[in-house]
Amino acid sequence: MAPDKSINERDKLQLQVSFHRAMNAGLLGTLFFGVLLLGFVVMHDTTKIVPPEVKRPYEIGSNYANKDYLLDMAGYVLGTVLTVTPETVDYNNKVILKMADPDGYAGLKTALDAAAMRLKQEQVTTIWISRKEEVSEQDKWVKVSGKLKTFIADKLTSEREKDYLVKFIITTSGRLYVSKIEEIVKRDPSANKPAADN
Repeated sequence: MAPDKSINERDKLQLQVSFHRAMNAGLLGTLFFGVLLLGFVVMHDTTKIVPPEVKRPYEIGSNYANKDYLLDMAGYVLGTVLTVTPETVDYNNKVILKMADPDGYAGLKTALDAAAMRLKQEQVTTIWISRKEEVSEQDKWVKVSGKLKTFIADKLTSEREKDYLVKFIITTSGRLYVSKIEEIVKRDPSANKPAADN
């Protein structure tokens, strides 16, 4: 083979190798961009679901749930925790603890167990009736105002207006956990007033 011909052949092969390297780099870049785009869509895409007993759609996504979902879940949680009898309280508490945030599980279990023990000892039945709700989608909490009726041996012993706060945690996969259930205790404005001088 003539030297000039072999040099031309070598140059052609080098051009082909350079072209294939550039194509491989381009394909690798496209693949990497596709993976990033897929990850973005998976993390930020919301899914609409309509459970059979609910008439409105919910939107749940990465660290996000819409107002309707938070309201309904808070109503379910409070109804389960506060509408109880001595016979149903343990089962209801187990249902809520399955929804508990792993980090706050111990505190929530302690509070629910203490309330259950009191209900059983005093043979108390309570019924919760929600009246008004306030929700924060950003902070994932719902404040619910309503009436708590207390019965002892089928006799109504008290009927009090109460406010409760239910806080949620939503994971990147869209799973909702209950992180806190607490009564909002209102301060008595008359307690802060100074006594009148005589």
